[in-house]
Amino acid sequence: MKSRKELEILRSMSYSDLVKELKNTRKELFEMRMKSTLTGEFKPHLFSNFRKKIARIKYLMSIQRSDINEKK
Repeated sequence: MKSRKELEILRSMSYSDLVKELKNTRKELFEMRMKSTLTGEFKPHLFSNFRKKIARIKYLMSIQRSDINEKK
């Protein structure tokens, strides 16, 4: 259920907001990878959550990009 709510929030964002969210999510994923390497703290479910969120954001960005191109 959380992913549906998150998807609705992402759908309501503008293209520039999605770009910012993508950068932040990638940064969080990188920091988590570094933390797991340095401390040994490993939570595999979080890695997959971040990868899925990145994929959702990219998908919504491509939809918005294609909508902009069709309007021209």
